[in-house]
Formats: sequence, structure tokens, C-alpha cells
Amino acid sequence: MPHLSELHGAATHLAVVAIPTYLLILLVRRTGRGGEALAAAEAWIVAATVVGVALAGITGLLVWGQAQTRLRGSSFRIGTVHFWLGIGLAALIVILASWRRFRAANDRHTHGLELVAGGILALAAVLAQGYLGGRMTYHNGVGVYGGGQFAQTASGTASLEAALARGVPPATAGRDAFAVTGLGCASCHGDRAQGMRGPRLAGGVELGEFRDVHGAGLFPPRAVSDRDFAAINAWLRSLRSG
Repeated sequence: MPHLSELHGAATHLAVVAIPTYLLILLVRRTGRGGEALAAAEAWIVAATVVGVALAGITGLLVWGQAQTRLRGSSFRIGTVHFWLGIGLAALIVILASWRRFRAANDRHTHGLELVAGGILALAAVLAQGYLGGRMTYHNGVGVYGGGQFAQTASGTASLEAALARGVPPATAGRDAFAVTGLGCASCHGDRAQGMRGPRLAGGVELGEFRDVHGAGLFPPRAVSDRDFAAINAWLRSLRSG
């Protein structure tokens, strides 16, 4: 079964393709070219745009919960701007589609300057939202399922397990695994687990809480075992929680 984040990406790409196509059709029709064939195609492109934006919005709202667990501090502004750009884009598309329907019902041209301007604005919103969405995915890991592109960070578990096998104290092995050069936990939570993009972990964290956040993300059970977690948590518990 496709994961929710994958469905969001598919719906988003439908809108990404449909919106510039619609703008291109409007520009061509303003020149008097295209005829009936282009007029008929326009209705389908409008429908694809509305469906794409609607599905992207619905799936995006469901993925939003994951963004709230991954983005902290100033990084969360990316998600907030991305979210409201999506709301604005959806409203703009509804307005454009309704205006087109109104003008078509009254047997008027449907490629007026106001539609072209609206299409350009929608295209700008798509580009901005796409950039921010890429930042959240590739930099912050939002929507990454089962490790995904960031699975290589789980290679740190091999070093952790080797250290434990050699008899290295769990807290020491866990400290090295927590580092950016290990599992990379420090890149989100700080080198002393003081909290940065991710929440503060100094003082320790329960296994259930860890699995709730990372169970299907960067560190699923197949990548970070309960034993690996226990070693990391041994180091976290050695840090002051205050």
C-alpha cells in the first residue's frame, strides 16, 4: 500500500503539471489560436488542477502531524509558510475555476487577463510551495518513510552493535551513536541532547515515545533495535534533564 506521504506527492505533482499547462492554454487562447480543441482541453485541465490541489490539501493536512514532530523552532516556519501557501493556492484555484465556469455559462471568453494574472500568481505559489516542500523533505526528513533517502544514517547501528559486542559500556557506545557521525541524532536534538530542531532528550526518553515518533520514520525498529535504543538512552539518562 502507498504511504500517505507518497499519495501527497502524487497529488501535488498533478497540480504542479496542471497549473502551468492551464496558464499556457490561457496564453495561447488569448492570441486567438487553438480553436475548439484547446477550448475543450481547457476544461479538463481545470478539472485536473482542482482535483490535484484538493487531494494535495487533504493528504497534506494528514501529513502535517508528522511535520509538527520533525520541525522545531525556526525550522517550523518553513512548514507554516508551506501550509498557508497551500491554503491560499487552493482558494485561488477555486476562485479561478468558479470564474471560468461563470464566464462559460454566460457564453463569454474564458481566457481573460484576470485569469492569466491569476494563473501566473498560482504558478508562483506552486513554485514557492514546491521549494519549501523540498526543504522539509530533503533537509528535515518530513514524509520520509522507513528510512528512505536517510536510511544511510542507520548504518551507525552497525558501529553501535560492534561496540556493545566488544564490551564497551552502553552509555559510552550510546554517546557515540547519538553523535552526528553515528546515527545523526545530534543533528536534530543537539550534541548534548539539549534540543534544537527536535525536542530536548537529556534525562532520557521512554521507548514507546521514541517508537511513536520514529517507528515509521528515519529510525524504524528494523534499523534501530530496542537494544540500540537502550544504549543511547543510557547516555541520555546520564545527562542532566534540567
